Amino acid sequence: MKLCQKVLLVSLISIATALKNSEPYDAVIVGGGPAGFVLANRLSENPDFKVLLIEAGPDTYTNSTVTTPRFASQLQGTQYTWNFTSVPQVTLDGATPPLHQGHGWGGGTAVNIMAYCRGSKSVFDEWANISGIDGLRWDSLVNYFKRSTNLFVPANLNYSQVIEEANFGQEHVCVSYETNEQRSSADSNFVDTWVSNGAVDADFTAGNGIGMSVGGPHSINHVNNTRSYALPAYGFQLAGRPNVDLLHDSRVTKINFDGNKATGIDYVDTNNKTSTVLGLETIVTAGAVNSPRLLLLSGIGPKSDLEELGIPVVVDRPEVGKNFFDHHYSIMMFNATPDIITNKQLRNPALLASFLEEYKDNSTGPLSTTGSSSFFAERFSDEVLDSFGVNVDFHKNLPIDRPHMLYQWSTSSMLPSPDSSNTISIHAALVQPETPGSIRLNSSDWRVDPLLDPNYYGSEGDFAVALYGYKRLLSMMRSDTMKSIIVNEVYPGSDVQSDDDITVAFKNSSLSYHHPAGANSLGQVLDSSFRVYGAQNLRVVDSSAIPRLPTCHLQSSVYAFAEFAATILKDELYQDKETRALCRL
Repeated sequence: MKLCQKVLLVSLISIATALKNSEPYDAVIVGGGPAGFVLANRLSENPDFKVLLIEAGPDTYTNSTVTTPRFASQLQGTQYTWNFTSVPQVTLDGATPPLHQGHGWGGGTAVNIMAYCRGSKSVFDEWANISGIDGLRWDSLVNYFKRSTNLFVPANLNYSQVIEEANFGQEHVCVSYETNEQRSSADSNFVDTWVSNGAVDADFTAGNGIGMSVGGPHSINHVNNTRSYALPAYGFQLAGRPNVDLLHDSRVTKINFDGNKATGIDYVDTNNKTSTVLGLETIVTAGAVNSPRLLLLSGIGPKSDLEELGIPVVVDRPEVGKNFFDHHYSIMMFNATPDIITNKQLRNPALLASFLEEYKDNSTGPLSTTGSSSFFAERFSDEVLDSFGVNVDFHKNLPIDRPHMLYQWSTSSMLPSPDSSNTISIHAALVQPETPGSIRLNSSDWRVDPLLDPNYYGSEGDFAVALYGYKRLLSMMRSDTMKSIIVNEVYPGSDVQSDDDITVAFKNSSLSYHHPAGANSLGQVLDSSFRVYGAQNLRVVDSSAIPRLPTCHLQSSVYAFAEFAATILKDELYQDKETRALCRL
């Protein structure tokens, strides 16, 4: 299998160097993340339909840090991420948390921690209500979740987990549960803790959002225990298609227009040379931040903001950059007993060498897993919510299948910790925030990062729910079920007990879960065919088009969302091509 993948990779590289742009492409797809690869794959199924997929970042498949599951936590802040910073957050006393986004083939799926979760079905029904697209309802969209995945469940599991295998298909993204050997010895303590706090088993891939998931699942190819992400899952099939060009290390700086009709793009390569590519349809799949950013740079957005920066207005669309949601979490860390393998051992040259040898020879051992396993999502009662003394109407009125908080652990240090500490981190994430943030340009220069305001805990209700969740997390981690694996508490520290001190610790440890979405939302910026309102031949299909966040990890939703969108785009764009051909007769 590895040999096959290497052959395919060589083919992809040869395609990427063969770009010729004298004739317009039928579709130029901007962004080589999950949505971009899904659309390139599906649209190019017609051999007469010419596609370019262009990505700003580098190739990723040749880098073992990307493909080896346990190294995932090392990728943030590298060449494989856009390393954005938030504007000062009022609720965090002016802190400016980072927001890393995937930069390279595979986008976020090349750098995430590989958790695979779909969450509460009512979210997808809400997508349908907002967009007017019935096909986005759970009962329909589940077929596109299936289409994008296959599932591996190891035999003779010694842990309990509800798994509905019928919700998976036969190809593309490999999803797998941990074997008994892969599962960390610490996980049973967390499971016992979740259960003692009301958790019950749930399959988070079957439309459920409340409960506990054990042993994953993760987007890991069980055959060789490598990351399964958009490039191998969808991109390798493109190698034998002469109607597809792929180009990485090429940053799109502008969408070009004739009036309000998109005609293609300008991009800058690694030699700082600017080139123009013509496209009969331009499809933006650059992600939660870079898709709205590109629309704004190209003259689509709030007229007053664009004019202030000297950008010619193509379409006055005030909603571009609004509705910017993300999952935010706060962190607790402890020093674990030495029998538990954490990222500390990865810093030991002798131990790392043995891990690498086992992984190379057998695709097993500590490097074959992400170092993060079970998680627990819960909904608070109305009585608890009312006790906060602030307006929590939004949180009380969420559909009954949606949780408020999600708790997950990892064998990496999510905050600075002593080198001597065998650190495990746990976070409490607000997964249905009430208040969105925004994305605005800081300059008309494409090199300048945008102004990102994630609006951490932006309403009184959001802040109160998230803070209560953090207190719940501390209580759970300080309980008897955890004592056998904790040497000492690293953050915030066992001396942090008062409400005021816990609130400070909560604020100081708040970071992004890296699940941003919504700033080019369906129903606000896009119509039911994913076209930008007011523009022609321009569409957006990615997390920025998703109107509301799912209740857990985002990647599965983007794959399914793009698979669904592909069915609409194929019908319309293939028909447009046939019509043009008839008109030339």
